[in-house]
Amino acid sequence: MRLKWPVYVFTAGIFFLFAMGVQFISLGKTAIVGLFLILTTLYAWVAWIMVKQNAVLELHAYRTCSSCGKLTPAQGDYCMVCGQPVG
Repeated sequence: MRLKWPVYVFTAGIFFLFAMGVQFISLGKTAIVGLFLILTTLYAWVAWIMVKQNAVLELHAYRTCSSCGKLTPAQGDYCMVCGQPVG
């Protein structure tokens, strides 16, 4: 999707404006809250786009426990559900 880097640049620009507004321009409370809400919305939008593209990395691989049949993180030696060794 071609939208990736323009979205990041736009979001970074909003963050920069927020930081400058708070630090140097002395914006009023309403403007600061408005910028914060825009920033939060844009980050939620970026996260939604990344999830929609399946670009969010799975941090852990899972395997099925041979004892209880539940999924447990693959890097562990014991099942997170039943505590039995996963082998």
